[in-house]
Amino acid sequence: MEKISIINNDESFQHLVKSAKQKSVKRIIIVSISVFISIVLLLSGLIAMGQYFMYKEMDKQTLQNYTDSLFTGANIQTINTNYDYFFLAGTTKSNQFKDINGHQIKWGTIEHFYTILGTKAYVENNSNLNGYNNSYRVFQFYPYTEPKIENDLSYLKTLPPFYNVEVAVSFTQEVTFEEMIKQFPTAQWAWIIQNGLLESIEEEKEHAEEMKKEMPTFIPRNYGLVDGDSAYGFHILKDQPFQSAQNFLDEVATYGNDEQEALAILKERIEERGEDATGLSFPYHEKLYQAEIIKNTIGDADEHSLKVSGAVLTGTIESILPYLENNVVHHISVGVILPY
Repeated sequence: MEKISIINNDESFQHLVKSAKQKSVKRIIIVSISVFISIVLLLSGLIAMGQYFMYKEMDKQTLQNYTDSLFTGANIQTINTNYDYFFLAGTTKSNQFKDINGHQIKWGTIEHFYTILGTKAYVENNSNLNGYNNSYRVFQFYPYTEPKIENDLSYLKTLPPFYNVEVAVSFTQEVTFEEMIKQFPTAQWAWIIQNGLLESIEEEKEHAEEMKKEMPTFIPRNYGLVDGDSAYGFHILKDQPFQSAQNFLDEVATYGNDEQEALAILKERIEERGEDATGLSFPYHEKLYQAEIIKNTIGDADEHSLKVSGAVLTGTIESILPYLENNVVHHISVGVILPY
């Protein structure tokens, strides 16, 4: 007992034990702080990297929205894009407008949601129901290869002459852009029948005939009508029509060189809405970014010889009606109507 008591009371041994404990605690603290700092730095690096790619994707989508408006969407312009982002996620919101004889109306919004994890989602904001978008009528083009059907000319004549309207005019045949400008000098947008559209219409007709054999009560619709929102063409700058056509041709040459990239972007866009992109069906409806189609359509045409099949006119009813009596008019479809 005396020996034990002597050991326990050895001050030098107690000092060594105490010193060892202190070193151990210091080591644990240092290691813990080092691990914590390493984790913070690693997470910060991962977050910074995720934010970098998220912002890059947001910029890419903004450019995509702008590029789409260069090739499709009759009289639709993507004017600005708002960015709203925070620590781990963000959104882009591109606003679409229409110019109706100097009056700008909001047509729609293209909104996407992003996270630093690389996820991306399309946010549906527009209301397109029964031929109306956000309470405004969506006009339609009609190919010259299809038989004449009832149009909106008689309805247009019943409206007050001071109303401002937007009208889609489809021609009886393809004409050169130069000829179109001579006959419709105030046109704001030119419609181009893209490669594959007419063939697709014939395929739909054949399918309808098969359906009619199986279902005698089946009522076929008017084939060939193309919504203005998905029509191919380009904007015409006031007092600079041929420069507008040249700008369009330049953009097609720039974006139409890589068909696989265009198809990949298109497929991603369709799948974002939960639709089936297999085979990219309905070639004239959803191919918004496929400049390759336009490139195949226009061939080696220049700004004067470029073939167009229709145009968008805006103005008062009184100023537009004289142009609608032209012999080259095949079909007339009224879009936005402003009672002033």
